[in-house]
Amino acid sequence: MNKGFHIPSNWISISTVLTIVLIIPIALIVYNAFGAQSDTLIHLKETVLSDYIINTLILLAGVCSLSLIFGVGSAYFITFYEFKYSKFFSIVLILPFIIPSYILGFIYSDILGFYGPVHLVLMDLGVKGFFDVLNMNSVIIILSLALYPYIYLIVKSSFSKHSSYLLNPALSLGISKVKIFYKIILPLSRPAIIGALSLVMMETISEYGLVKYFGVDTLSTAVFTAWFGLDDPNSAAYISTIAMAMVFTILVIEKINRGGARYKVESVSAPIKKTKIKVLGQITILSFLSIPFIFGFLIPIIWILIYSVEHYVLILDEEFIQTVLNSFLVAFVSALLIVTIAITLGYSARIFDNRYMKYLLKVATLGYSIPGAVIAVGIIIVSSTIDNYLIETFDLDGLVLGGTIAMLCFAYTVRFLAVALNSVESSFEKIGINVNKASRGLNKSFLTTLIKVDLPLIKSGVFAAFILVFIDILKELPATLILRPFNYETLATKTFELASIEMVQESSVYALSIVLISIIPIIYTLKETNEKHTNSK
Repeated sequence: MNKGFHIPSNWISISTVLTIVLIIPIALIVYNAFGAQSDTLIHLKETVLSDYIINTLILLAGVCSLSLIFGVGSAYFITFYEFKYSKFFSIVLILPFIIPSYILGFIYSDILGFYGPVHLVLMDLGVKGFFDVLNMNSVIIILSLALYPYIYLIVKSSFSKHSSYLLNPALSLGISKVKIFYKIILPLSRPAIIGALSLVMMETISEYGLVKYFGVDTLSTAVFTAWFGLDDPNSAAYISTIAMAMVFTILVIEKINRGGARYKVESVSAPIKKTKIKVLGQITILSFLSIPFIFGFLIPIIWILIYSVEHYVLILDEEFIQTVLNSFLVAFVSALLIVTIAITLGYSARIFDNRYMKYLLKVATLGYSIPGAVIAVGIIIVSSTIDNYLIETFDLDGLVLGGTIAMLCFAYTVRFLAVALNSVESSFEKIGINVNKASRGLNKSFLTTLIKVDLPLIKSGVFAAFILVFIDILKELPATLILRPFNYETLATKTFELASIEMVQESSVYALSIVLISIIPIIYTLKETNEKHTNSK
């Protein structure tokens, strides 16, 4: 803390209270898990719980391996090689990110199913037999197609920042490209690769819609089974702690692997020389890059558009409009709340730069590393505890918090605060602290300085945070399924509901709505990137 600047305790107090509120659901899950000794849990332990854990580990291994191949491979070819259509693929490889994995699953189960076009064509050709796609292998492939953009975007950014101080001399010395890749590029990009891979792993553990539809039992589906199928909240809490333990183990391993190593990249260097390749090499690269683009975006979006055109007349009714309004309402209110909390916490850390605030921010953002279904279980424990107290104390007839939009928004806040906070913190860092000090030197309060000085300077970062959180909420499925009010449908829940009862074609309009809205942050990100690239020239 800088001398001469008095830090008001109310900012620290507010940040502390907000953080405590945000981690209460997580703490209650752990607390309830320790007391879980029901007959249901004993039965689960003796029968299927080990299978759930093994399936989750198999899914993690498969998705991480395939996502690494698609993500790192694509980033490497785009960054270090010059070939035809490279600019095109550098953009379109991002697009699979906008289609939620459960929508990809619905589409491919329809295409490859018993009555799907692929099977019908094979039957016409005289091919007998049917290959079942509702299995673990299909889930691994589909989830990898949906999640590899995490790795592609982060690793590509890391590759592009590599200094040619090491790469260009290595090329001039005649060192093979394979050796350069393993000895120089991968070690320099290790933090980016591990960080991106941890995101993929956390999303894999959180996945519910896809694994449920394909009949693959994981810890995420086990939480739903324990809570709704077996009516045992404590067993659901116990299973939730196993999922949480997996996630935290991943984070700890990442931290240990990175250790105290620092990966510094020189800010000024010659551009990396892209290698020109011959026709055969270009065909190989284009074939590789086409796989995730075609199967992760092109085929699904064509399928969605065809079905949407065929069924939009039947679907575009009052129910559809109400579903869209519901989605926008809960996403807008939650995103506004999340961004407000992110600004409060980020600003507190900005003006009170010490170890306490750094740890406080880490605790406040724990929810992003926890599956949505797990958070939903914690929220229900919180709401039911408060409701039971209010009913007994004030002799109320019904629930006050349970099954309300307020609890749904609370769950989104716990889950997605980290997304907004990262953007807000990054924006604060870019403008520095001097402008804040100048305002304070003129005897302006911290709140006035925030509103009049800091917020106008970081408005683009705040807007980006709002958009990203809005889209994440729009696509969120497990937490919404558990916590939504009775008969309260969103685009995500309606898509899942229709597809679950084999009405994939009818669900296409809802799926298309999610995709069209989700493409907004991609366009915004690309626009910002292009503007920065142009200004830097």
